[in-house]
Amino acid sequence: MMNDIPVQACDKPLIPPMCAIFRRFLKQRRLKFTAERAKILDVILSKSGVFEAEQLMYEMRQANHRVSKATIYHTLKHLLKANVISEVLIDSKQAHHQLSFGLKPKGYLVCLKTNEIVEFAAPQIEVLHNNICREHGYKPISFQFVVYGISP
Repeated sequence: MMNDIPVQACDKPLIPPMCAIFRRFLKQRRLKFTAERAKILDVILSKSGVFEAEQLMYEMRQANHRVSKATIYHTLKHLLKANVISEVLIDSKQAHHQLSFGLKPKGYLVCLKTNEIVEFAAPQIEVLHNNICREHGYKPISFQFVVYGISP
């Protein structure tokens, strides 16, 4: 039973809504909220900024959390569909993700030499995005603003 699994991710102050959303999403699809999925969610919720699946797997293994590559990728796919995380299209070689539920959209500066990624608040761009959507009758869902360049 899903409620019998001890889950750290659900015990932190601001995390219960996301945990509940993810549980509900999985339950609607007749999937289980396993201890592995809970741990992946917990690690993602502790992150600030963008991350890659491989980086997530490495960090979890370094912390002695036994989780397969397939479980990480499947869980990320479910978290994307549940709108808990979003994909950030920074380059065509590697998918990046970020926690997105309840957070304001951000912009990214990407250094083409070092691959460094710098996040920044983008309130003006959000206003522009909303205005453009309104002018064309679109319902805004999300946007991404990525600037590629060479860092100083």
